[in-house]
Amino acid sequence: MRRKSNGCKLWKRLVSGVLIFAMAMLLNITGYANPIVGPGANIGAGNRESTNGVTIYVSKRMKTLSLKQNGVLISEYPVSLGKSSAEGNKKVEGDLRTPSGEFYVCTRNDKSVAYLSLGLSYPGIKDAERGYADGIITKAQYDEIVNANLEGKQPPWDTPLGGAIMIHGCRVPGGDTHGCVAVDNDVMDVLWSYCNLGVPVTIGP
Repeated sequence: MRRKSNGCKLWKRLVSGVLIFAMAMLLNITGYANPIVGPGANIGAGNRESTNGVTIYVSKRMKTLSLKQNGVLISEYPVSLGKSSAEGNKKVEGDLRTPSGEFYVCTRNDKSVAYLSLGLSYPGIKDAERGYADGIITKAQYDEIVNANLEGKQPPWDTPLGGAIMIHGCRVPGGDTHGCVAVDNDVMDVLWSYCNLGVPVTIGP
C-alpha cells in the first residue's frame, strides 16, 4: 500500500508540473524580465550584470529623473543639473553643463563625497566623434573613448571633453551642479538599490 501511495503522489506531482508549464506557456509567463536593449544591455564589468529591466530618464527641461522597471514607472524625482545646462549640450571640461545623450552606469561609489554616486559613461561615442571632428581630442583619445563604450567600461574622464558625470546625492533644492545630476539622499538610496552597472541612462529634453 505504501508503494502504491508513493506512486500516486509522484504521478500527481508530475501531472501538476505539466499543467503549470502548459499554463505558463499559454500566458507567456517565462519567469524572466523583458530583455534590455540599448546602452548597457550586456554589461556586467565589476558588478552583477544589469538584467533587472531598470532604466533611467533625466529631463533637463523639467529637471526630473524617472525611474522605470520593465517600462513601468516606479517614481519621478526632482533633480539639480549643471549650472549652464540651459545653454546647450556639454562640449568641454568645465563648461558647467550636464550632457545629453544615451549612457549607462559605469561605476558605483559608496564612498562618494556626495553621499552615494552612480558614474555615467560620458563621454559617449557621439561625444568622441564630435570632439575629434572639432579638434578637441586626439585620435588616440577618440579611440580610447570609443573602445571603452563598446566594451561597456568607464570611458576616460581626463580628456578635454570632461567626465566624472554622476548621479549623486546631496541635492540642494533650487541649486545647481558642475554638470552632474543631483538628487536627494533618500532618492539616492532608491536608485542605489535598483541600479547595477550597465543600467541605461538617457538624458534628454
